[in-house]
Amino acid sequence: MTGGTTDGAGSAGRAGRRQGAPRGRTEQANALASFVLEVTDGVTLRELAERYHVGKTMWGEYRSGQKLVPLDLLERLVADRTPDEATRVSRTRTARRLHAAAVDAAAGPPEPAPGPGAPGTVPSPPTDRAPRRRRHRLAVGLTVTAAVAVVVLLLLVALLPSGDEDISAGGELPSGGASQDASPPVRAAPLTGTGVFAIGPDGDGVLQWDGPGAGDWTRIGDTAKRLWAGPAGLFATGVRGDGLFAYGGSPGRWHQVGEPGADFAISGTRVYRLAPDRGSVHVWDGRGTSWTWVGGPASRLYGGGPGLFATNPKDGRIFKYAGRPGEWEFVGTAGADFALTDRHLYGLTPDRAMVTRWLAPETRDADEKWTWAAGPAGALFAGAAGLFSTDPTGTRLRHYAKNAWHDIGPAGAEVRVAGREVFVLTDDRTSVRRWDPRTDTWARVGGPAGTLAVTVPRAGP
Repeated sequence: MTGGTTDGAGSAGRAGRRQGAPRGRTEQANALASFVLEVTDGVTLRELAERYHVGKTMWGEYRSGQKLVPLDLLERLVADRTPDEATRVSRTRTARRLHAAAVDAAAGPPEPAPGPGAPGTVPSPPTDRAPRRRRHRLAVGLTVTAAVAVVVLLLLVALLPSGDEDISAGGELPSGGASQDASPPVRAAPLTGTGVFAIGPDGDGVLQWDGPGAGDWTRIGDTAKRLWAGPAGLFATGVRGDGLFAYGGSPGRWHQVGEPGADFAISGTRVYRLAPDRGSVHVWDGRGTSWTWVGGPASRLYGGGPGLFATNPKDGRIFKYAGRPGEWEFVGTAGADFALTDRHLYGLTPDRAMVTRWLAPETRDADEKWTWAAGPAGALFAGAAGLFSTDPTGTRLRHYAKNAWHDIGPAGAEVRVAGREVFVLTDDRTSVRRWDPRTDTWARVGGPAGTLAVTVPRAGP
């Protein structure tokens, strides 16, 4: 990407054909689009796509008002394009107000607010915005002319001089709340059946195993790249574009719930997303495309029964999310690998010579401690069925029982740990095999496949 500044003619040349007037469904969407156009003045769609890992078509829709830019992406954009701190803070506040107005206008009449302590709700970090539902009631009382005048005034405040800095310059600001667009209020469907899923070779088909004795797989989707499964549901990338999609509970029903991410993790009924640049972590609010910032940066996410954990990109230290945005608890120093069962966090020392188990503190003031669990390992895998690892050569799979490793067979290309069983995709990816700990035997249940995902499904209706 070329750095430096350009004059007016150069800026227009770099941006290519100028984009026309906003074409959003509401005046508020058009005001937000005009703000995005101003912030990205002189930057091409190709440069935006390369910088933020969002397609050129999507950026065109954000700048035309046909789609609402997610709030976390909008705030990153403002931070990158506004190196002056005071101006950046002012612009960020204005961006949030414009975004909130556009979301409210697209949503229509508000739904009843959940009661105190409603399950699945996540507290948002404090912002300078008034509560959305109150804002909406006030907006209804305005005439169309007055509403447009207010939005134009906010837009004028936002467009403070910022220079012609390159888009790669600037610092970072943590997101201040949920990211939303005008998508339908979709939710992930509870999983029933076996909880064992696969993507066909070359991404052709998303399949669910029908269970022991059936030997068949049901096709529930046409294409995908990666899968994540857990109590929150089944999620995939590559369904239609690079965003995150949730399975709707019946074949062919998939709904986009988020933008692309460097990593995703599921802990209980919560889904977490690591931004493409690994600079921030967000939690899905459980409906539509609304996400809330909870922390960052991070290099990798680990989700499971004990909670959400993330590693620091600078030194590899691991932290646990404390349940409130911005609050993370130090757990331990860097490790070669980590894995979560339904009860414990395990870590592999950097030299892979020893596996240790984290002893969660009984109180917030207690010291985190680790205890020896097992000897050398190559990689760790875990789930409700327990802890598993490859041997140091990476070729054999072992089960951790009675404080020792027990060889159970070839490791294969992928290992997935379910409720009571383990599934392995063979090295050549032609066969999916299932290990039953009750009989200590393996059986072929399908294949070929590109990748696997497993979970413990909820009980059916």
